[in-house]
Amino acid sequence: MKNKEAAYQAWLGYYNSNKKVGKDKYRLVELANEFSRCMGLDTPPAIPKLVLGKMGLKNVPGLRSK
Repeated sequence: MKNKEAAYQAWLGYYNSNKKVGKDKYRLVELANEFSRCMGLDTPPAIPKLVLGKMGLKNVPGLRSK
């Protein structure tokens, strides 16, 4: 499970920095959650609040924080 959580967070960070995808934060989270479902996860992994803040994704619906 840890590898899938790390992959989800890495995916989110990579595409968040991509100007085309990362511009729309809501769409970015939708795509990230779809990615997590494709990996076989029932719910998207929780990401540390500090990391979400650094990514500029605090309080974006669809993200879980820990």
